[in-house]
Amino acid sequence: EAQGVIELPLSLAKTSALVIKEIYFGGCKGLNNEEYKDDQYVTLYNNSDQTIYLDGLCLGIVDPGNNLESPWMNYTDMKRIPVNDLTWQFPGSGKEYPLAPGEEITIATNAVDHTSGEYQHANSVDLSKVDWGFWHVSLSKQNIAPGVKPLNLLLNLNSTAWMYSFPVVGPTFMIFGFEGISAEEYVNNPLNRENRSQASNKTKFYLMIPKEWVIDCAECVENEAKLANKRVPDELNHEPVYIPEGDYSGKSLIRKSAASTNGRFIYQDTNNAAEDFIVSKPSLKK
Repeated sequence: EAQGVIELPLSLAKTSALVIKEIYFGGCKGLNNEEYKDDQYVTLYNNSDQTIYLDGLCLGIVDPGNNLESPWMNYTDMKRIPVNDLTWQFPGSGKEYPLAPGEEITIATNAVDHTSGEYQHANSVDLSKVDWGFWHVSLSKQNIAPGVKPLNLLLNLNSTAWMYSFPVVGPTFMIFGFEGISAEEYVNNPLNRENRSQASNKTKFYLMIPKEWVIDCAECVENEAKLANKRVPDELNHEPVYIPEGDYSGKSLIRKSAASTNGRFIYQDTNNAAEDFIVSKPSLKK
């Protein structure tokens, strides 16, 4: 083991070791001023002073993906958090993907250069050099540049999905890990899947994740009128954040830096997205 590397158990990582530093979901105006949203990405940051291993950690969007009122919030105790459709996981057997203090990684829905080549969206971003992609061979509308690593698609509960994208109206995005059980064993147990409460469709299931397993969560909505449509309880996120300029404005949400120590930024993490994030141009935009 490298000198100075301390393995961090997930239970200690809870407060704010690994955070969502940036989430770019709203799209931009593409060629001929049309709406373009294939260029979404999320950046994770090691906000602690110890190395974190990404191996086995998961990413997902909380159901409902859009800003509808949540039947889960209305009718359940929210001890378990529902994942919308697809659950993604970092590969690795434990120590293959270290993230040092102050380091970050970016994961794109389509890891290509959206500004040139066949795409030519000048207002967009070059995502061909990001670290990871939400990419799987079964998703025919996703693209990934050579050299970008695909995440594992751990579970897909939407049989009609041909692409993975964040809701342009604002996702509630979360990072979580499995504790005391293998991911496969957990996700394949039917007791860990539920229908939406009060839903007429009883064939549509959602993976349910214990609230304690959520490492970080950023709740984004479309506008001020949708702030009431929370999808997670207060202890995961107190108040949602929105982009005042609206959908396809080319704006991103970036976490505020709270302090700097030895050249390493520490980002604000109060479990209140409305306070923790600022609206900015995407950090990957030239």
